[in-house]
Amino acid sequence: MKRIDLTKGPIFKTLLIFSLPLIATNVVQLLFHAADVAVLGIMVDDRAVAAVGACGPLISLLVSLFSGLATGSNVLVAKQVGSQNEDGARRATGVSLVLGFLSGVVLTVVALVGAEQFLIWMKCQPDVLKEATLYLRIYFSGMPIIMLYNFVSAVLRAVGDSTRPMVYMLIAGGLNVGLNFFFIGAFKMGVAGVALATVLSNLISLVLALIALFRNDNYCKIEFKNLRLKKWEVIQIVKIGVPSAICGLFYYVSNLFVGAGVNSLSTNAMTANAISGQFDSIIYNVGLSIAIACMAMVGQSLGANDLKRVKKTIGVSLCYVTAASLTLGVLFVILARPLLGIMTDSQAVIELAREKMIVLCLTYFVTSIMEVFSFSLRVLGMHISTLVAGFFCGFLIRSSWVWFAWEPLGKSLWTLYFAYPVSAGSAVIVYIVSYIIAIKRINLNKRC
Repeated sequence: MKRIDLTKGPIFKTLLIFSLPLIATNVVQLLFHAADVAVLGIMVDDRAVAAVGACGPLISLLVSLFSGLATGSNVLVAKQVGSQNEDGARRATGVSLVLGFLSGVVLTVVALVGAEQFLIWMKCQPDVLKEATLYLRIYFSGMPIIMLYNFVSAVLRAVGDSTRPMVYMLIAGGLNVGLNFFFIGAFKMGVAGVALATVLSNLISLVLALIALFRNDNYCKIEFKNLRLKKWEVIQIVKIGVPSAICGLFYYVSNLFVGAGVNSLSTNAMTANAISGQFDSIIYNVGLSIAIACMAMVGQSLGANDLKRVKKTIGVSLCYVTAASLTLGVLFVILARPLLGIMTDSQAVIELAREKMIVLCLTYFVTSIMEVFSFSLRVLGMHISTLVAGFFCGFLIRSSWVWFAWEPLGKSLWTLYFAYPVSAGSAVIVYIVSYIIAIKRINLNKRC
């Protein structure tokens, strides 16, 4: 089993070694998605790019309904590993895989039935509605595969293995790009080809990951006797996963309002949003990867009853994530025009996309700090705090910006996206207070 013991060794070195494969996995995945957009822009047209971009917020929203359960699985397995409970970790692994598959089935049914109506509610431009609906339906037909892989990856990360998910993503991503050219170039399938390539490449990564779990002889080995829903494990996963899912849902619902605001402007704005999103998403996913690595380390350290290491891990993670996010943000803004020019030759679209990048890329370090606190607090049991921050900061503040502040500020693409740093900064304040309370509570319980 290729794993790192997250309860020992220098904190920054351990965090760095564990997080780099996570960062590579998420960034490479985004780069392959950017390749999808670039292939559509070059071989089809900007309208196809807009159709795929219009689906982004909706995909994020629907997936968020169950992705919180993957977080719950990660925390439960990490705690079992930290306390060296091998049987418990294997039971949690089996339950997690069943939950992942069932989650994907539910998402497939919901999306296949409601795809077009969801996009209409999001004010998708009529000239791209048909293509966007087709993309969404094909993409979600493979959701059992995608969700199951997400849960498998969560289990692997929980036991300290972040390398193999990276390898599987590299293999699948390379296949995805090749299939894009094949389906679009040879069969002229357009957005349908991109969606089908995504599903097939995810199937390959899932098969590789499952083989690894079956062959593993340590904490996360798949045993058929554990491939069922067991009461205690389900309760523990749900206890963490449902608040996480609801918290994420608040953010993603508000993102739908932001997306609808973009869609209401023009097709050029939709295209600009889609191509610029490839770069600000890289910053977000670097921050998210560090937050996930921090969560696994905090989970194992808490399972080992090492509160001192828990606090140091969170502090180091905050410094690490701030430096990484700011460095990338400045770099992307400096190189904005040539990077955007890879995906479109429309100067109007490039200038719109650059406006958005200036706002998001330079302020996403605040969102990254928010994610480190958010994931850490879930491990520390502060579920209500994440819900409060999600509702008031993620939903009310962000949505209110779109509803009440955006139009007076000029109703442009760049003013719209100020909703993100404003809401994230508010959440950070809530999380700092919650973190102080959580540490005091744990110290009090130890003394008792």
